[in-house]
Amino acid sequence: MTRWTLLFLVALLCVLVPRYATYSPLPEDVFIDCAVEPSENKLLGLWELDRINNYEALQEGLSQSDSAILNFLTLRAYPFLLERSQLYRIEQCGNQFALSVNFFRTWFVSSAEVEESSIKVALKDFQEELKESFAEVLTDVKDALSIEEKPVFDKQLKFLVKPNDLIVSGELTFTNNELKIYGSFNGKNYKERIYYDAGELIRELSFTGSQLGSTDFIYRRYP
Repeated sequence: MTRWTLLFLVALLCVLVPRYATYSPLPEDVFIDCAVEPSENKLLGLWELDRINNYEALQEGLSQSDSAILNFLTLRAYPFLLERSQLYRIEQCGNQFALSVNFFRTWFVSSAEVEESSIKVALKDFQEELKESFAEVLTDVKDALSIEEKPVFDKQLKFLVKPNDLIVSGELTFTNNELKIYGSFNGKNYKERIYYDAGELIRELSFTGSQLGSTDFIYRRYP
């Protein structure tokens, strides 16, 4: 075996071993039976993690260990392994979104309703009433306003799949083609911003009180 062949095999093992050691099948689509055409936005689809920026901030937010050695190994190993194994899927059905992401072999699957930012309301034609009397029109408007109820949206994330030992919650919003989550992970408050930028999906995750800023998970389209 030549030196170049050995180097090739070592490089191949460095790629394949982490991938298959952390592999977990993608769960079934949440909205597999959805009959509503999704609105056009670039967030939807399946993405694979390409790189992580500032993983130290996430480590600081989640770390519960006092072991400096363990924290050092985690800080070096986790980004390397996640960049070779993590998938992120965004689905939409009407005003509902579903988010699926894996942390190695563990899947988090959640869904929530969002309030559409550009709902077009059909206005009632008051032309005939105006011809009859201005006062009658005002009465009709007041009656309509008193009867009409604004739709209530359940923005709370419902976790369909997650580890039983984790306490996680969140509220989802969708504005300006961005998804935002304000939530709590094992008692620690966090904010997550998900948006599309130059062909990539960005997940910007930060914990309240963090001194290191946010961690960016940067994805590319899954082939």
